[in-house]
Amino acid sequence: MQHRWTPNRVGRREALSILGASLVGSFTGCLSGPSFPDADVIAGADSQNVFEPAELTVQVGASVTWGFASAGHNVCCRPDDSDEADLPVDAEGFASYGPDESPEGSLVPRGNTYEHTFDVAGQYDYVCVPHESLGMTGTIHVE
Repeated sequence: MQHRWTPNRVGRREALSILGASLVGSFTGCLSGPSFPDADVIAGADSQNVFEPAELTVQVGASVTWGFASAGHNVCCRPDDSDEADLPVDAEGFASYGPDESPEGSLVPRGNTYEHTFDVAGQYDYVCVPHESLGMTGTIHVE
């Protein structure tokens, strides 16, 4: 008896291989998190307690956008809210939460962004308040 190959017939192993590859491809987009093509800094990239990049240099008058790739983070450059936050003498502090909100409880939802414009030259050290003890800090150098 001769076996005849037909182009429409797929073997069990081939079918499982194709199915597995399609499932991995389908879930990859779900697991990788939101994309931020316009963000300058990513907060919580790969579900880690980091800002990427940790340091950024911009010109006076530039706006910096933080994209929140995972939940549970914020941006704080207010020395009253964090001992790690520091900014130039003439600059105003900033945060991704309002002045009357709790720095510990005011978190930016995953997928959202926060933007701040830098009008004073100098070094701005900022933190994610809930994760500053884990080293979630960043620096913006404004020239």
